[in-house]
Amino acid sequence: MRHPQTISLIRQEAHQLISTSNPPTKGSSFDIDIDIDSTIFKPTTLPYAMATFYETLRLYPPVPFELKQCSEPTTLPDGTHLPKDAVLVWSTWAINRSYLTWGPDAEEFKPERWLSNGSIISKPASEYPVFNGGPRTCMGKKMAEQVAVQVIATLVLKFDFKATDEQDRVSKNSLTLPMEGGLPCFVRKREQNYSA
Repeated sequence: MRHPQTISLIRQEAHQLISTSNPPTKGSSFDIDIDIDSTIFKPTTLPYAMATFYETLRLYPPVPFELKQCSEPTTLPDGTHLPKDAVLVWSTWAINRSYLTWGPDAEEFKPERWLSNGSIISKPASEYPVFNGGPRTCMGKKMAEQVAVQVIATLVLKFDFKATDEQDRVSKNSLTLPMEGGLPCFVRKREQNYSA
């Protein structure tokens, strides 16, 4: 809602995909309630929507900090030795806002940082630990990406959203990162027919 240009770009990307996947006849239009086959919305077919998903999770990771306990002595890639039973705690929220990793605009919402020549950029888990990494990579990562792209594209095509106020939303203190008070907003159904 704070980035209407991002919503506009996702809509353009989705409209373009719909029209190339199912070209309408000359002078016709598609009915957004009927004609959307969201199975065509994939991370590879909607890279800007995918970049928006990644950027949102970068700034607002669902799990803001992690901890693990060593089951045996371990040496980290930087040479740090951890004895058996050592507890390692790190903040995904802080890593994802690091100026060293993300640059001077690390605090800014910028989906374009995930794109190169129109394709999505993959980041290593050491830079972007939202889905963990290595043998502990989230088993649902691919499903989450697929569902997120379908939901994001479908929602921005079908609805307009407007915040009820301009207040900054804050997170609750929790293991996960829910929004305190939720996200009060007005939802309006968009025009059904769009010309191709």
